Amino acid sequence: MTAGTAFDFQQYVASRRAAVEERLAQYLFPDDQELLFQAMRYSALGGGKRLRALLCLSAAEAVGAFDCDPLQTALPCACAIEMVHAMSLIHDDLPCMDDDDYRRGRLTNHKVFGEATALLAGDALLVLSLETLARRSPDWIKPPLLLKVVAELAAVAGAKGLVGGQVDDLLATGAISQASPGPASSPAAASSCLLEKIHQAKTGALLRFSVWSGASLMGADDRILGLLTRFGEILGLAFQIADDMLDVTGDIKALGKTPGKDQAAGKLTWVSLYGMEKSKETLVKLENEGKSLLSKTGLAETSLSPLVCLLEYAIHRMN
Repeated sequence: MTAGTAFDFQQYVASRRAAVEERLAQYLFPDDQELLFQAMRYSALGGGKRLRALLCLSAAEAVGAFDCDPLQTALPCACAIEMVHAMSLIHDDLPCMDDDDYRRGRLTNHKVFGEATALLAGDALLVLSLETLARRSPDWIKPPLLLKVVAELAAVAGAKGLVGGQVDDLLATGAISQASPGPASSPAAASSCLLEKIHQAKTGALLRFSVWSGASLMGADDRILGLLTRFGEILGLAFQIADDMLDVTGDIKALGKTPGKDQAAGKLTWVSLYGMEKSKETLVKLENEGKSLLSKTGLAETSLSPLVCLLEYAIHRMN
């Protein structure tokens, strides 16, 4: 399956990003100039690909409905996802985590506002994400369905998702110690199972949720929801593999963050475990599998074009 030649991906991305940026700005206390709100806006409105928001919106539009607007239905959720993502970047960049000075081509949050404010800004964004999804979603979404999506976002952000993935990542590099008896977690003892666990939780969980939530809010049936959820998992893994490769081959101007830090820190990555060639081969397989899954949904090929293009972008991007 390939994206149709008539589909203008750049125009689609520009219009959907603009909608997300406008709505995010509305949600992030634009009239409040206190330090905390400045720090929250600095990261949440500081640019970025908006890939997760785009996945949410494109999944909603792919499923579609006759009685509601997919874009308006999914926009609050897309914004909530971006708030969670911004939180994760703020926290990842802290000195006690990955200790990075640059993100999206400018100083990281803690370099501008200090560590304490950055930490609290991340906390506030996480809580605001759940409030946004619960309070800002349109009335036509049935409460049980909305509650299910809110609960899933909370789970994805927590111990079984982003937080747990970050802990495993730190354990794998020896940045934190194993407090209780358990399997060895040094880089030498780390396995492909540990790497998969880290990727699924730290990166893949929110990307998978992005696709699942957009489709869920539009009432996708279990069969379509299962296929799109698996597609989200594949895209999440592909995105992380590509990210691991870019850490080796990219530069700060293109990446917007410091390259080579994973290797310098002895991080467990797809490249460090399998090498560049195996990583490239895996991306080809994932791209084919992802497109095959979309074709099995039975949804109109034109409506799936954004998802196809987003998969291709996640794999072939240069930053």
